[in-house]
Amino acid sequence: MTRLFHFASLLLLPSGLGLASCSEEAAETVTPAAAPRLTNLTTDTVRLAPVQTHLKLSGQVVTNADRTAPVYPVAGGVVESVPVTLGDEVSKGQVLAVVRSTRVAGLAQEAQVAAINLVTARRELAATELMHADGMASERELAQTRAAWRTAQAETHRVQQQQAVLGASQERYVVRAPLAGTITAKHVSAGMQFEPGQVDALFTLANLDEVWVLADVYQADIAGMRVGVPAEIRTLAYPDKVFTGQVDKVFNLLHATSKSLQVRVRLPNPGHLLKPSMYTQVQLTRTLPEQLPTVPAGSLVFANGRRYALVLQESGQVETRAVETGPTVGGVSFVRSGIIPGEQVVTGNPLLIYKELND
Repeated sequence: MTRLFHFASLLLLPSGLGLASCSEEAAETVTPAAAPRLTNLTTDTVRLAPVQTHLKLSGQVVTNADRTAPVYPVAGGVVESVPVTLGDEVSKGQVLAVVRSTRVAGLAQEAQVAAINLVTARRELAATELMHADGMASERELAQTRAAWRTAQAETHRVQQQQAVLGASQERYVVRAPLAGTITAKHVSAGMQFEPGQVDALFTLANLDEVWVLADVYQADIAGMRVGVPAEIRTLAYPDKVFTGQVDKVFNLLHATSKSLQVRVRLPNPGHLLKPSMYTQVQLTRTLPEQLPTVPAGSLVFANGRRYALVLQESGQVETRAVETGPTVGGVSFVRSGIIPGEQVVTGNPLLIYKELND
C-alpha cells in the first residue's frame, strides 16, 4: 500500500459563502484564504550501520582466580584458636588461626642446639687462631676449625629461616592471611588435630574488588563471539541496577555435558554488591559483518500485520512505505528492505500522521 500526502494541498474551507438574492442584486465573490502548511515536522536520516544483535544468557558470579589464595598448613598439630569465620573480610597479615605443633616444638629445640654449637665453634676458632699465630696449630687445623664454624652458622641460619616461614614461637605457629580479602571457604575449627597430608587448604581467601561472571553460550550462538563484546549484567538482588563490562575471555573447550562454550566477563565490584555464586542474566551485544539501514525504533508504525515507515520526500510529500525489519537494539531498528540510506523518515508522532494518510 503506497499513498502520497502533500501537506501544502490542505485547504481551509471559505469562512463565508456569497448569498444569491432572488432579486437582480449582484452576488458578492469571496476569495479563499491561503492553504496552511504543517510545520515542525520531526525527521531523522536513514543511516547504514553494522548489524547488532542481543544475546541473553544465564550466568553466575565467581571469584577472580587471579585474586584468590588457598591457605595451607605448614605443619601438623592441634588448632588452638580460630578468631575468624566464613564470610569475614580480613586484611593482609591478619591472624587466621593458631596451631600448636610438635614439629614447631622440635624446631625450637633445633634452634637452641644450633645456637650452642655456633657459640662453641666460634670459641674454638678463636683459640685455634691464637695457637696458629704462636705456631702451635697447623694450617690444616685452622682450616678445619673455620669450616666447623661456617657449618654451625649455616645450621643456625637454616633453623631461623624455617621458624620465620612457620611464624613459629616456641611450640606454636600462626596462620596469617596472605592477602586482603573475604574468607570464602573455611575447613578448620578450634581443637581439630591434623597432619599436612590429611587436610586440604585451611582457608580460601578471595579479593572481591573485582569478580568474574561466567556464562554458557550454546553452539548455535558461538559465531561472532569474541573478546571485547559489550555485556550488561542484571541480578535478582538489584533489579534496577545494570552492571556493564565486556567479554575478556572466550574459552576454547566445550562443556563435557552441556556442550556449551563458556565466556567470561570481568566486572569491577565496588561495595562488593556482587557475591560469589550469585545468579545473573547476561546480555551480550554482538556486532555482525553485515550492514543495514537503521532508523529510530519509534519511527516505525505497526498496522495490518506489517511495519511501515513514513518517508519524507523532497517535494514535501510523505509516503507510507512498507518495510521489512531486522533486530532492534538500543532503540535502533535495522531495516532489511523498503528504505535506503540517506532518506528522511518522520519520527515525530508517526502513528497520528499514518492515520491521517491512510484512514
